[in-house]
Amino acid sequence: MNFVRLALFFPLFQIINGNTTGTKSLWDEDEEEAAQKPILRIHHINIFGDSRYMKAVSHIDDTRTQFGITVSLREEMGSNFLTFNIKVRVRPSGRVVFVTLLQMRDLDLCGFFTEFSGNPMMKYFLQSEMQLSDIIACPVRVGNYSLKNVNAKDIYPQVLQNGTYKFFVEVIEATAEKVFALQVTTEIRVPSATE
Repeated sequence: MNFVRLALFFPLFQIINGNTTGTKSLWDEDEEEAAQKPILRIHHINIFGDSRYMKAVSHIDDTRTQFGITVSLREEMGSNFLTFNIKVRVRPSGRVVFVTLLQMRDLDLCGFFTEFSGNPMMKYFLQSEMQLSDIIACPVRVGNYSLKNVNAKDIYPQVLQNGTYKFFVEVIEATAEKVFALQVTTEIRVPSATE
């Protein structure tokens, strides 16, 4: 999978030039703009792991701004072709319908793992912000895997409006069977300049 495709959509994959980033996001620390930083609160997480392959659970921290995932894999995966889909949807405040902001389908999961293990920027980000229990490669061997301290701000685009956001990721085996799915629902409020 081409790393650049994800870099275009997610702030966590910005290219770093020295000690500063080439673009400014809402997450950057700036005292003048601190009042306009989005306030994120994870509402709930739905997680599915096909019981033939795994048991998967999630946990939201007390601040409701971070979450973790633990997967106990019972059967090796990845000897067949694995793909994953990502989607971000929003229901703006005052509206009743969700609209899709981003959708990427049929991405190569094993290619993503390969690129992750060989890409120092991705490894740096995940090791400095999130805690991945083990480097994952295909075939994914039987064992326990966890991803901790995933901050809600790391899974949404930089430009936000007030509303309810849903981040979906699902893993599908070549047989078109969904083996894992995660949905994170987050309430986001961007304070006005007068607040």
